[in-house]
Amino acid sequence: MNPAKRLSICFPQFKIKNSGVFLYCVLMIYLLVAYKSSGYHQEDEHYQIIEFANYKLGLLPINRLAWEYEAQIRPGLQPLICYFLLKIFHGLGINDGYDIAFLLRGISAVFSIFVISRFVESCKSCVASKVRPYFIFLSYLLWFLPYINVRFSSESWSGMIFLLTLAVIQRQRYKETMQKYLAIGTLLGIAVLLRYQSGLLVAGVMAWFIFVYRINLRYCLLMTGALLAILCLGVLVDLWLYGELTISMYKYFEVNLIQGVSSNYGVSPFYEYILYMLKAPGPFGICILVSFLVFIAYFPKNIMLWAIIPFVFIHSLIPHKELRFLYPIANLVPVFLIMSYQKFCRELTLKKIKGGAFKKVSIVMLVALFIANGMGLTAIASTGAGTNKTVITEWIHRTYGEKNLNIILINGENPYVDWGPPKNSYYSSDGVHLNNVSSIWQPDFLKYKKAGYINLLVTSKDDISGVRTAALLRRLGLVKVYQNIPDAIQLIYQIYNPSLNDFYLEVYELK
Repeated sequence: MNPAKRLSICFPQFKIKNSGVFLYCVLMIYLLVAYKSSGYHQEDEHYQIIEFANYKLGLLPINRLAWEYEAQIRPGLQPLICYFLLKIFHGLGINDGYDIAFLLRGISAVFSIFVISRFVESCKSCVASKVRPYFIFLSYLLWFLPYINVRFSSESWSGMIFLLTLAVIQRQRYKETMQKYLAIGTLLGIAVLLRYQSGLLVAGVMAWFIFVYRINLRYCLLMTGALLAILCLGVLVDLWLYGELTISMYKYFEVNLIQGVSSNYGVSPFYEYILYMLKAPGPFGICILVSFLVFIAYFPKNIMLWAIIPFVFIHSLIPHKELRFLYPIANLVPVFLIMSYQKFCRELTLKKIKGGAFKKVSIVMLVALFIANGMGLTAIASTGAGTNKTVITEWIHRTYGEKNLNIILINGENPYVDWGPPKNSYYSSDGVHLNNVSSIWQPDFLKYKKAGYINLLVTSKDDISGVRTAALLRRLGLVKVYQNIPDAIQLIYQIYNPSLNDFYLEVYELK
């Protein structure tokens, strides 16, 4: 059986183009995810970008910044970008923190769609026409990608610049010009300035150019010179951020690796990222891991593999590990999945398997994965970011505005971010009166009700369960007005990651 026929069996056909109506639909989905994804996935996304920019705008005193500012270990490029965006927003009269955060995520969404479209176009020659619609669909809408790509975080933006670099390399693979290597070096430098850990990706790319591509020495020096020039400009950007000459890249590695400060935030075994790859994507986890192994076996000279291996390996050696550290390479997953499965279909011996039977199995598998992907997309488009708490404060903010609010918290379930330092200038409880109680069953519960205020109760679902508790709520005049995880999404979480339901919170209004 010829390869084209074999691919027809493995991949039932449908049509998608990397343009027009499809991209418009993708944009609508991304903007929806950006809007619903209130808050941040991890604190660094806010405290070390937006709050640094707010400080430079004179909106935040230095004593409310994260410790990383005093240590001078964060790059200044993304705070600089944020600084100019905030000036534009403020100039347009947009000062609400929730609106600003959404606009930043919206800009990330548009930027990511543009980059992915360039990358998809550049990979056409690597993907057979029969499977191209699958590749296009997954490149934008593999269920976890919209959530990652709308983040105004260093992981997402650095990953996008790196993806754009790969697109330039692939599109101009047959050209040997100064402009090509200047562009590649510049983009690689920007990727590093957005997130220093991306230097591992850059090292892999440079190694590929030297040992696989056999780059001309003159072009290698040109590309390296452009890269170093961008890193030198980064020193000037850091001078703007910190107000004194510093090399934040060196300080970052000194503090986190030599002094081991990052280990204070938790350590994990060497194989933790393998577990992340298996568990975090839900039903797709095993497919991703297998595709990676297939890629190693069949495409050992591929530039993406050369970039990813040192990136994952060195991260595995570092004791402190987080899933978000893999986000810069998340958008490579679709091409790994498609190219690996495409190779599998081409290599498969179908002599003992009837084509019709295999096609039925393939259809069943693809339908199951399509349903799983749809469930994942529904979940990320319906809930907030990270611990899912900020979506509570945004709902309260948009529902009650500037009204006097008295919020009763059960067992310290505070959805507001009230650390200090750093203090959050967008999601704090400034202007809101908070009361902490141990239970709604305590006899003096109603004494926490304040006259002239809208009285709300915030509690976890675990504290509000059972018939007797429901009856007590009615007697007290407490009416549920909001929950941060819809009932249907809780069922999806049970399939993907049951621990996500631990962030479930309910809001009641005391009538």
